[in-house]
Amino acid sequence: MFGANRAAFFIFVTVVLDIIGLMIIFPIMPDILRLVGKLTISDAAVWGGILYASYALMQFLFSPIIGNLSDTFGRRPIILTALVLMAIDYLILGFASVLWVFIIGRMVGGVAGGTVPTAFAYLADISTSEDKAKNFGLVGAAFGVGFVLGPFLGGILGEINFRLPFFFSAGLSFFTFLLCFFYLPESLNSGKRRKFRLKDLNPFASLAKAFIFRDLRIMFLCFFVISVAHWVYPAIWSFWSKEVFNWGPGLIGGSLACYGLGVAFVQGFVIRMKFVNHLGPKKVVFFSLVVGAVALTGFGFANAAWMVFALIPIAVMSELMNPTLESFVSNQVSDSKQGLLQGILSSINAITSVISPLMMTLLFKIGTIDDRHFHFPGVSFLFAAILLLAIIYPLLKSMKSLEKDSELREKLI
Repeated sequence: MFGANRAAFFIFVTVVLDIIGLMIIFPIMPDILRLVGKLTISDAAVWGGILYASYALMQFLFSPIIGNLSDTFGRRPIILTALVLMAIDYLILGFASVLWVFIIGRMVGGVAGGTVPTAFAYLADISTSEDKAKNFGLVGAAFGVGFVLGPFLGGILGEINFRLPFFFSAGLSFFTFLLCFFYLPESLNSGKRRKFRLKDLNPFASLAKAFIFRDLRIMFLCFFVISVAHWVYPAIWSFWSKEVFNWGPGLIGGSLACYGLGVAFVQGFVIRMKFVNHLGPKKVVFFSLVVGAVALTGFGFANAAWMVFALIPIAVMSELMNPTLESFVSNQVSDSKQGLLQGILSSINAITSVISPLMMTLLFKIGTIDDRHFHFPGVSFLFAAILLLAIIYPLLKSMKSLEKDSELREKLI
């Protein structure tokens, strides 16, 4: 048991590093892109969107490949290779002096970032049926820690030197590689490994299977729109706060860390409170959509720093939505199709993480390119708010219809 606990700890650290590495660069992106590319804040934001989308695209394309490789060759070599790639990625970014090198670095990072499913697989290998839920919760906790520590560390180090967060992340990745190399055992026995199958490499396969669930198509479309809207925060937050308030890496990182702490509090504590359960999923979703739209609108029109920190506690309450919706949809699907459903939802999130940053940063560029005639840095937030408001009616109508069908099925049974 001690060995399993130790292995779970190293998996936890690996995922934390992965998320820290993704988030640590957010506070410094406006300054370093403007420095390297000699860009305006508008153009720097567009390049930031390209960098984020390139990372997300490679993660989307390579996740099924990495998953299959781990089933064939074992989890340990995949995790070790990913840690080396992460270290190389951060070194490339740390030394980069031209913009196209940043794209290569983010693409390398995206390949390495596709190992989170391998972390889940490793935990499944070492867990008993009773321990799986507890161990899988470690990955969720690792995400939370990474979303708080990443921006916080990036902000502090970025105040010293714009490139220091990259070298710090490279050192962390290499240190974790050494720990895992010497102490992390292989979890997948050779007898349980399977042959590499080409048909499993299609990253669009899960999306295509969404059409299997006829009654859930509107729900999937609403998931897509919600995800597009929510990616506005990582896509433009750094550039928007730099443009509107002239924040440095420290304040950008601190504000993102505050948001991460708020999300952890809402999803770890508030959602478990009895009154939330008594409200029912439709009321919680309606509340989350309205609160989310209000917060986004507030950010769009904010012109003082105190308004940002006042709006963050309101904005994080909208994080009740995704767990509630996912639980609601899961209850509409048979046990035999739960894995398929999660694959579809993961694919929707992956696709929107490519599309949304490009869309939101382009809108930001439009809103900041002309100081004389149209200067509205918060236009992306306003667009995201409109998206959330636009789906309230179809989403709630779909949920009501599914609940009626569910009740009918129970009566017939």
